[in-house]
Amino acid sequence: MKVINLIWGFTLGAGIDKCYLTYAGLGEIDSSIEMKNVCIDIQNLNSHTEPLRKIGVTFIPIKNKRDLSWVKKLNHLLKQEQADIVFTHGFNGAIVMMIERLLCGNKTKLICSYHGAYHAPTPIKKLLSPIYNALPVFIYKKYAHKVICVENISNKYLVLKGVNQSKVVTIHNGITDIKDVIPVNISSHINNIFLITASRITPEKGIVYLLEALSILKQKKLSFHYYMIGEGSELENLKNRTIELQLDSYVSFIGYQHNIPQWLAACDIFVLPSLNECHSIAILEAMRAGKAIIATEVGGNGESIENNLSGLLVPAKNCNVLADALYKLISDEKLRKTLGENARKRFLHLFTEEVMQQNLIKALQS
Repeated sequence: MKVINLIWGFTLGAGIDKCYLTYAGLGEIDSSIEMKNVCIDIQNLNSHTEPLRKIGVTFIPIKNKRDLSWVKKLNHLLKQEQADIVFTHGFNGAIVMMIERLLCGNKTKLICSYHGAYHAPTPIKKLLSPIYNALPVFIYKKYAHKVICVENISNKYLVLKGVNQSKVVTIHNGITDIKDVIPVNISSHINNIFLITASRITPEKGIVYLLEALSILKQKKLSFHYYMIGEGSELENLKNRTIELQLDSYVSFIGYQHNIPQWLAACDIFVLPSLNECHSIAILEAMRAGKAIIATEVGGNGESIENNLSGLLVPAKNCNVLADALYKLISDEKLRKTLGENARKRFLHLFTEEVMQQNLIKALQS
């Protein structure tokens, strides 16, 4: 069985991109599957595409999102490859294949991954949200052979919107287990408890509420330092807010890092204050590292960690409750250790790359 694994754009920081990389190696797990990995590369995004180049991805370069030259190029590739399945990722992947079907007549069996509803980052895009959310559902109903959801909430949402339940499958994200990670050296703050977030820095990640919570902790004279790893549109706003809250000596924005496991190994607490999530890869990375986790009770976060057993779940947009949870973990080393150990056990049982890949192979072959 030949599968075209297709993604529109690649930013590396997003969960969709990390899933794409995991799915790219299915042929190494099952010799009956041949994967052809393809990326429509939007060159003005200046994406970190090194991981794609390492695995031999075929690029279809376009200048920007308005450059439609990909339509003919992708059609040529699909005719040349004669694949049994095209496997797309997120909203854009599904829309790409709808366009290929309508304009070029391509009728290859379509399987789509769905990573949750679109949440507009700007007021103007909020006006388009209903279209962004309705169009993929239409595509799943009319064209998709199967839809892979990464958590159960999305599964239920699609069925509620009329997608045939027999098409919809939940396959939780999974990542490779790693051991014996050497922590980065952050000894300049050796007396502190280290907090970390690794994600895209966009409004929906809720980092501003975490900064407000850290301001509360500062007033309680706690010893901590927070590292924000990532890039994104909200970075400058958050830097300015950090200055306003006089948190300069408590917070470090360190940009994109390629060695997240090493940073996680050096930290004590992982925090993800998102306003919305699907099935967060960042949380799985923290679980793999055996870290105490605080996350908001949104999307699939509660499917990853069990509250008070393998992490702490708090309401979104509530800096006071978030501050209380942080205070609880900063003050209790034993609790941090217990939650971290439980998180790693849960990761090994449910969320490894092997579990994810085997579940996906079953879905592709069914």
